[in-house]
Amino acid sequence: MNKENDINSILCVSPRVSMKQMMKSLVWLAVTSALYVATVYALKHNPQWSPGWRVAVTLAPLLTGVFYLLSLLQSFRAMDELQRRIQLEAWIIALTGTVVVNTILNVLNANGVGFADYPHGLEIGGVYLSMFLLWSVGVTVSTLRYK
Repeated sequence: MNKENDINSILCVSPRVSMKQMMKSLVWLAVTSALYVATVYALKHNPQWSPGWRVAVTLAPLLTGVFYLLSLLQSFRAMDELQRRIQLEAWIIALTGTVVVNTILNVLNANGVGFADYPHGLEIGGVYLSMFLLWSVGVTVSTLRYK
């Protein structure tokens, strides 16, 4: 098989990381995303819920998010040194970018220039989305750097 068409090279994954492990991570990510959408919908349509219940429902996606992160950690341990380096650089880009975006939104909102849709910054869903998008950019940049 041509190296350029190998699925592992396309996904930037070491051959030691199994497709089963990758699918497990993606399932946890999908469950976390679906749960987040469900919590946003539930909170929007049930304003009468008590503050304690609303907090519990809002934080529910964090539990599945932890399982997603644990499965990523298992994948990370199975990677070779180059793939670890690429992933580490990608996560650093994602973390730094998300902090910068959230800080800018908070400063704009504090000074009355903010966005009506994001009065409290990115919130949980926005942080997940920002991290994912910036991680994708980081993986692409790092992969191209080491080719």
